[in-house]
Amino acid sequence: MGKLDKYLGPVPGYFEVGREKDFPWEFSGGAVWFGLLVVENGKIQRYGFTSAKSSKEMLLEALRALDPDDEVLLLGVWKGQYRTHLFVLNTQKAIKKLQKILQQ
Repeated sequence: MGKLDKYLGPVPGYFEVGREKDFPWEFSGGAVWFGLLVVENGKIQRYGFTSAKSSKEMLLEALRALDPDDEVLLLGVWKGQYRTHLFVLNTQKAIKKLQKILQQ
């Protein structure tokens, strides 16, 4: 699947790349949400999802609907203890993690 994260420059401390295991997936409060950016018809479309179960279900459906050639950037946003963390999440890992959480 095409990834928009290839355009992210190295900005230390702002984007957590390759750290899906550190993202608080199970959290269901307002301190966690998801941003999905997809290039559609030459324009970047943005979609937001909360950490509520119903919203995670919608995110999972959206990720499953993506074409392997789509240019995609999935961000997990966590308002952490001292600063906001922006996680660049792998879509395939996100699908697996969300499936596991929603089956519980």
